[in-house]
Amino acid sequence: MSDLFTVDKKKCVKCGACVRDCAFRALRADVDGRPVFEYPELCMRCQHCLAICPSGAVVFDGRRPENSLPTKGLALPSEESVENWMRARRSVRRFAAEDVDRASLDRILKALGNSPTGCNARGLTFTCFPTRTSMDGFRRDFIQAIEHHRNGNKLLPRWLAIPAIKLRRGEEDVFFRGASGMLVVSSDETTPGVTTPREDVTIACAHFELLANAAGISTCWCGFLRLVQEAIPELLEETIGLRRKTPFYAILFGRGAVHYPRTVQRDAYAKIDMRG
Repeated sequence: MSDLFTVDKKKCVKCGACVRDCAFRALRADVDGRPVFEYPELCMRCQHCLAICPSGAVVFDGRRPENSLPTKGLALPSEESVENWMRARRSVRRFAAEDVDRASLDRILKALGNSPTGCNARGLTFTCFPTRTSMDGFRRDFIQAIEHHRNGNKLLPRWLAIPAIKLRRGEEDVFFRGASGMLVVSSDETTPGVTTPREDVTIACAHFELLANAAGISTCWCGFLRLVQEAIPELLEETIGLRRKTPFYAILFGRGAVHYPRTVQRDAYAKIDMRG
């Protein structure tokens, strides 16, 4: 039996739940009815076997069941509260001049390991600029990369050149909105098994936004950097280490400097095509 999957024979009740729930048939039941890890090469590391075992007999990749949260009685948001969040969330573009709570941020980033990825490939990297100091450093590096590009006698598109001049002068920050932090989620498309890199990035960003807003942290999706990657990819390679075709997205975050007293009304914008 592989060290990746082990079963406590004293706890195993031979119910077969883990075998039936193994989507890729890496498990089978032996003659005694206990699960056997017969085809480890098929295992997608989803940990369903650990989660579904009613007696806590399965240990997967060193993860012991007693260290998992029990789902019975677990505090979860209601349907109404999730709907309310969807209506109340805003893309904030005015941030206070203060850092977010580091303990909250660290907890959120660790939780992002639970974001689903295609075939559970988990090929994501979370590059975080957590403080105003780190973001100011990134802004300086970004402007320096732009200056280096210009010094090479390469033309900059107008949408990049004019805001860059303002940012260099300490004026309006059109690029990063004065945010105190930024999370860049990227996917390593060369990781074996990664089949949906852009979708994986988007899902992780959405989960970050959900967790951040729940912690009182405001966010704004930063599509600007995607434009930079398409137009002048070397700028991101110099400042963040992103290659020309690396799938990624960035989210700005910080303490919001604005409060919205009410939700907007966009339910009618949903185009619903009911087929049955």
